[in-house]
Amino acid sequence: MKLAVVGAHLSGLPLNGQLVERNATLVRTTRTKNCYRFYALPGTVPPKPGLVRVTDATPKGIEVEVWEIGYAEFGSFVELIPPPLGIGTLELEDGEKVKGFIVEPYAVVGAEEITQHGGWRNYLKSKS
Repeated sequence: MKLAVVGAHLSGLPLNGQLVERNATLVRTTRTKNCYRFYALPGTVPPKPGLVRVTDATPKGIEVEVWEIGYAEFGSFVELIPPPLGIGTLELEDGEKVKGFIVEPYAVVGAEEITQHGGWRNYLKSKS
C-alpha cells in the first residue's frame, strides 16, 4: 500500500528507519492538494509536524514522500504512532488519494502554523 509521510519519517530524518526496517520503498516525492494546513507540534520528540485538512484553499500543497509498505508491516508501523498523530487519507496534488499522517485538531490549538514553508524540510532549514 502507499503511505505519505510529512515529517520525521522523511528520508534521512530521525524516524525514517521505522519505514526502512519494514522494507518500505520510496516511490516519489510530491505535494498534497492545496487544502491542508501544516503545524509544528510543540513538545514532540523528535520534533514532528501535524497536517490538517481544511475547507479553504492554501497557497500551495505540502511536500510529502510517498512510500510503498506491505500490509503486514503497516500494522506494526501504525502501532508506533503516538497521539495526537494518526493515519488518514491524504489527497495529493495530482488527485491520487493515499494513506498518510494527519493530526487530531485539538493538537494544533496554539501550535505554530508552518504552511507557508511548504514542507517539513523547508521549515527545519528556516530554524537553523
